[in-house]
Amino acid sequence: MNAEEYRLLLEQERDRLKKKMTGAEGMEKHESLKDSTQELSLYDNHPADLGSENYERGKDLALHEHDLIRYRRINAALEKINRGEYGRCEECQQDIDPARLRQLPEAPLCLSCQEREEYRVDVRDRPLEEEAMGPPYGSSFKDEADYTGYDGEDAWQDVSQYNKLPHVHYEDVGDDDEDQVEETDKLSNEDLRKQLE
Repeated sequence: MNAEEYRLLLEQERDRLKKKMTGAEGMEKHESLKDSTQELSLYDNHPADLGSENYERGKDLALHEHDLIRYRRINAALEKINRGEYGRCEECQQDIDPARLRQLPEAPLCLSCQEREEYRVDVRDRPLEEEAMGPPYGSSFKDEADYTGYDGEDAWQDVSQYNKLPHVHYEDVGDDDEDQVEETDKLSNEDLRKQLE
């Protein structure tokens, strides 16, 4: 296939997607569940019905987002045809297999680069959310011997004193729980060996 045949394929698919996306009522505005179901109030509906409606709405939004991404890729591929860069992998700059382009004419990557992209593992020791969390939520319990500042444990102790309810009987454990050791924790390995004999 030459570039003009690919252009025709891409334009047909772009027109089909555009018609599909404009026909999807309320998707461009991402209207609320209440507006999409055209209910005056959602309070009188059964929770299971609301769950089904919410699931379907989420599915519709995800499919619309998928179509929108594909529409943008098609436009990018048409721009590449205009610049004479169509059919080249954006990653390795090698030619993309024509069989791949016949099936997915907007493909920006060759098959091997696409597979590498899909199976790329982002190796992190901690969840991504923790990068955005600063004090007081980051590692706020600092049990180092030389740290004397106000940390998460101190904050927890300050807040816990207000968590007393008059109808609940709490045990008075004293001010300093850190020095208390359970009887089983006092046993040494030697004591355990003696018990097994």
